[in-house]
Amino acid sequence: MTTSRTHIETIASLKAQITALEKKNKLLKKNLEHNKINLKKRQNSLVNQTIEEQHAKLMKYNKELEQFTYVATHDLKSPLANIQGYLDLIEIDLVNPSPDVLDSMKWLKYSVAEARNVISELTNALKARNNKEELLKPINLEDLVEGILSGMRAKILDSKIVFICDFTEINEFMYYPVALRSILQNIISNAIQYSSTVPFPEIKITTNNAVNEVLISVEDNGVGIDLETNESKVFGLFKRIQNDESGSGIGMYIVNKLLENYGGKLLLKSELGKGSIFTVVIPVEKV
Repeated sequence: MTTSRTHIETIASLKAQITALEKKNKLLKKNLEHNKINLKKRQNSLVNQTIEEQHAKLMKYNKELEQFTYVATHDLKSPLANIQGYLDLIEIDLVNPSPDVLDSMKWLKYSVAEARNVISELTNALKARNNKEELLKPINLEDLVEGILSGMRAKILDSKIVFICDFTEINEFMYYPVALRSILQNIISNAIQYSSTVPFPEIKITTNNAVNEVLISVEDNGVGIDLETNESKVFGLFKRIQNDESGSGIGMYIVNKLLENYGGKLLLKSELGKGSIFTVVIPVEKV
């Protein structure tokens, strides 16, 4: 009888201990969940703080970049105006200038006008930075390409490159002049660089009119690219296809980023020793 009572007391004691342990376990679980919630809150707070700090830095950098661009474009206006003034004075003072001198004067004045136009476009782009639609303008591709080529005239003449331009299929459309100028300038500069070493360098710039798209192709007969080996380098930042010191390695990277931002894509066909075709495909509205 005593043994049975002892067993009962032992069982009762164990039950009491189990109940106490269960209570402690529930309390521990509650504390654990509470700690998890607090930890998550602290982590979220740290993440939010980091995001806020990065956003503040980005806003600061954007503001500094904006101020720098305003200052740069403003400060460039004065020397360009001075160059224009001196060119006008030289033109007045010239006595019986040769045709070559007159031609050089004409292109110098044209280059100054183009530089002033680019500054004006950059200034307008800054003013409309929060509303991209304000930058959407009618583009006359023939005029745009002529302006780009005039700025590269010395390099073109030195390399003896023949340019063939055909915009009969489509010449006028709506897009972003600042972006398209930079896109084509980088592609054409790239074509000049890799065509200048062949015996009879030639670059063709043509357009194709597709449904809701304009295709602008820049084709050269230069050294070409081995795409199996080097395609990733073409659009990489600071990467050159050739192991020389020519170029900064950022031109095609800039082109891709501009197209990502303003809409469009870049296609490439190339064969080693036979040249390359870069095709800019942009979604547009016809003028």
